[in-house]
Amino acid sequence: MKKLLIWSLFLPFQLANANSFESEIPFDNTILQQCSAVPIRVMVFNLGDVALYRQQCSDESDLTSQPVQLSFIYKRGFDAEDFQKSSVELLKRNVDETTFTDIETALIDFNSGYQKAVKGDRFDIRFSPEAGLMLFKNGQQLSHSDNTQLGEVYFDIWFGQDPFSKRMKNDLLAGLKN
Repeated sequence: MKKLLIWSLFLPFQLANANSFESEIPFDNTILQQCSAVPIRVMVFNLGDVALYRQQCSDESDLTSQPVQLSFIYKRGFDAEDFQKSSVELLKRNVDETTFTDIETALIDFNSGYQKAVKGDRFDIRFSPEAGLMLFKNGQQLSHSDNTQLGEVYFDIWFGQDPFSKRMKNDLLAGLKN
């Protein structure tokens, strides 16, 4: 009973630290607000945390109709090839064949910027029609694409009809419905 009481005293501090993302970030001459932050779970494994940022969280317009950013902080390592292969496969299952053919070269070029991730690394994926699609690791830009079509569909990896995780998608989008 004492252990439970002691544990419950520390629980609020653990929950407060669960969201280690900024509440606001500058992007493309504007400020993006954190709309939601959730764990990245695959079965029982917590792979890290992800946060969704937009100019206006309560706006239910198309996700990429305004500047948007997804930020990931990983709790385990991944090879660059893991990111590259999974993004191709997830986009193949979330866009039609013609769209995939149209973006394939730009996707491969963009994905070539991915680097190995170790525990604690942060990746940010940003898009606006004016700035294009950008990939950052720990604040350093790794990749950029001016292909607007790629930028508009890249987030389908997480928000398409058959995303990486439906639970994660729903939890992140719940922040847009407030």
